[in-house]
Amino acid sequence: MQFFNIQVASQLSGVASATIRAWEKRYNAVVPERADNKHRLYSEKDIEKLALLFKLTEFGQSIGKIAHLELDELKEVYSSLLHRPYNEKEVVTHHQNKVDYDKILSSFYLALAAYKLDIISHELDKAKSLLSPRELCLNILVPLFREIGIKVAHGEMSIGQEHTLSAIFSFHIGQMIGIHYQKNTLREDLILISTPEGELHEIGILASALLCVHYQMKFIFLGTNMPAASLAEAANALKSKAILLGATKGHELTDQKNLNDYLKELENQLTQKTEIWVGGNLKPYVKTELEKRKFKVFSSLHELDEFLNTF
Repeated sequence: MQFFNIQVASQLSGVASATIRAWEKRYNAVVPERADNKHRLYSEKDIEKLALLFKLTEFGQSIGKIAHLELDELKEVYSSLLHRPYNEKEVVTHHQNKVDYDKILSSFYLALAAYKLDIISHELDKAKSLLSPRELCLNILVPLFREIGIKVAHGEMSIGQEHTLSAIFSFHIGQMIGIHYQKNTLREDLILISTPEGELHEIGILASALLCVHYQMKFIFLGTNMPAASLAEAANALKSKAILLGATKGHELTDQKNLNDYLKELENQLTQKTEIWVGGNLKPYVKTELEKRKFKVFSSLHELDEFLNTF
């Protein structure tokens, strides 16, 4: 039997090395052999299982619920989801057909610089057809807007260009959310997605919505700038499991109100047990305080992605 180190196992399975380690530690997904120097060694069967687990999570399966299954059981889950016989080549060679993300991102930068809005929309349509919602979120939307933000700060692009790109992405993601609402295979727990009053940036919560689409979460996208009383009213009426708030300002929402004030008001008006999740650019001391109050805090969309995968 042939064995491979974690770097090769990652390349062959399409699963990042850090993810492989996390799946081992948390879920005992695979149990690699150890070389004399204690380095991990993965068999071909381990690699096939990792690739299959990765593929199934792309289809919205929770890694926490499938990691313990044997390879044959995972193949049955795969066949059931796709309504066709399991094909090892289709799964294990998935990584060989990876999309050129750098090329897609470069196309967006060039089109935006020239205000070629039809090209941006066309490229986004192509990306939507090639990528899962999760891939679109983490590999396109996140790096794209991070780079655009840097270019705006350095004067290489204008705020108008940034807002134009946001509007186009909002339209396309809105279409995906609309299609998601029509599905009846969603998980039962309802999540409300919004930003606090005074927070007007939408891209972060749109990205969060994409992750919820990917993981088949049942959610309602309420948009930005929600007063605490209105958000609590909706949560109470809909009996939501959680409220996911996007925060970009760090702490101060308006001249009169900060994030802590807003959250206290929201908590006081909730009449049932609704979890409050906060994600975004929070100052370290704010994050610490929120975690002490038992809020779930996500410093990045990657952290939210990992949480939803096991929710």
